[in-house]
Amino acid sequence: MFKNNRGFSTFETLFACHLFLFAALVLIPAYEKLMMGKKEVRAKLEAYQVLHEQMNEAFINGTTSSIKKKRGEITYVFNWRKQKGCVSYKVQKKETICFQHVER
Repeated sequence: MFKNNRGFSTFETLFACHLFLFAALVLIPAYEKLMMGKKEVRAKLEAYQVLHEQMNEAFINGTTSSIKKKRGEITYVFNWRKQKGCVSYKVQKKETICFQHVER
């Protein structure tokens, strides 16, 4: 910058605005997408845990009832369908995970 000039030049101001807009338009949505993916993976892991617990309980006790479990913000619904145990949950969209019981 020049010695007698105080303040920012037009180029410096435009560059600072560009950096701010880049962060606002690119980095923040990418970060949000990563956080939602993390939430989806965590919900899926807990769904597998609920399914495992309920399938074990069903095989030990011989019960085939539908159960709702709430863990954190997410509600997991366990159902039986034709020798299959299924867990449904919703984070962004509704997902269902099923295990089939196989007789040996």
